[in-house]
Amino acid sequence: MGSRSLASGEISEKDARFVKKHSSTLIAFGEFIDGYDLAVIGVAMVFLSSSFALTPGDKGLLVAISFLGTAVGLIVFGDLSDRIGRKKVFAFNLWIFIITALLAAAITQVWMLWALRFLIGVAIGMDLSTSAAYLAEIAPKARRGRITGSLLNMMMVLGAMFAIILAMFLYWLVPVDHHDWIWRAMFAFAAVPAAIVLVLRKRLPESPRWLIQNGQIEKAWTIIRALGLEEEMSQAQPKPKTNREYRKLFKGDARRRVLVCTAFFMLNSTAGPVVSFLGPVIFEQAGVPASSNLTISLLANVVAFLALFIGAFFIDRVNRRTLGMITALILTAAAATLGLFGSMTNVVLFGAFVVWSFTTYFGPGMLALVWSVEAYPTELRGFGAGFTQSMARIMSATVSFLVPVLVAQYGYYAIAPFAIVYLLMFILVWANPWLASTAENLEDVSEGEIVAAK
Repeated sequence: MGSRSLASGEISEKDARFVKKHSSTLIAFGEFIDGYDLAVIGVAMVFLSSSFALTPGDKGLLVAISFLGTAVGLIVFGDLSDRIGRKKVFAFNLWIFIITALLAAAITQVWMLWALRFLIGVAIGMDLSTSAAYLAEIAPKARRGRITGSLLNMMMVLGAMFAIILAMFLYWLVPVDHHDWIWRAMFAFAAVPAAIVLVLRKRLPESPRWLIQNGQIEKAWTIIRALGLEEEMSQAQPKPKTNREYRKLFKGDARRRVLVCTAFFMLNSTAGPVVSFLGPVIFEQAGVPASSNLTISLLANVVAFLALFIGAFFIDRVNRRTLGMITALILTAAAATLGLFGSMTNVVLFGAFVVWSFTTYFGPGMLALVWSVEAYPTELRGFGAGFTQSMARIMSATVSFLVPVLVAQYGYYAIAPFAIVYLLMFILVWANPWLASTAENLEDVSEGEIVAAK
């Protein structure tokens, strides 16, 4: 087969090998950029405070506004990716990353950073909903949980770890009287991986499921054969062009599936940011100096990565409902311990934080992503996943704004109520036995049908 553009519907042998080997990694690498950008503001906060005299409210808003932008990007561009295709959205969002990263490095006022962090959040939302849908649509069902749940989260954690390592290096390199260079360099660096991924993603094809749904059968099957997904795609059928029926997601049993998955994701995103993005704020309250704070934050992310790495071997083999219930109970205990006893000794504080971080990524962090993409039909998967994650990001934004303010006023006692959040998560999963095994085949997801647990 001659070498032709993927857009033409034909794939050279060289491109076919590249796509089969690297497609999942390249899509997931967008989450590396997302993880870097979401974590960099928490890490940079250590150095931003001296440049702009930030109050606890300012700190919370800088983290929260990215999540609000992400919520907008998720629901608007998740829907757009259903209409125009996954690949076009990928290219657009990476250009936003590059431009906003460079502009953020040059800001002189806090309001400028708020505006740019909102736009960066929009770009993150564009990538999150589109990559989750794309990966679910190309992943074999035997590895779908590992790819959509573990791989995406692992890349996000690696991005956060890189942000911390870069901050530690710059902290060592840059003179004390020029610490404003550190946060400027960290913001600007986000443009580098975004540019690399933008170039490499040009070699990826459109989602074959999306092509089939839109009647481009021949092009879709060229890609399917290149990826070796003939059996997986055998039930995919084109859908007649109709008005987009968003209401089908909220009718019959489909409504229950959507509401349960959205509620689970929202609960995880209510308590999860405490260990995912607010670690520096938690440790600063304990009087940990900047250099040690960065080291502890790095170790916390190493723990998260190990949880995801180990979880990758379990997510497609275990009863997901059981995993959700057990981890929710452990998280209830961890949140209560940190909130009620964290101020007594740093051993309790760090121990509870490590357990909280590991269990979050081993359980709810993976399950939320897997359930959110398996709950929706292909023609509405981008919009559906975007809706679910946008609701979750609104919760993350609220928590990210409130936690720095409340911890500054009430200490770690402000963390204790998150134990109730995890208790509600346990009840939600316990009350829905069908979560044990969501859609075996993505084409099984349709209006009024919940696939029974197997």
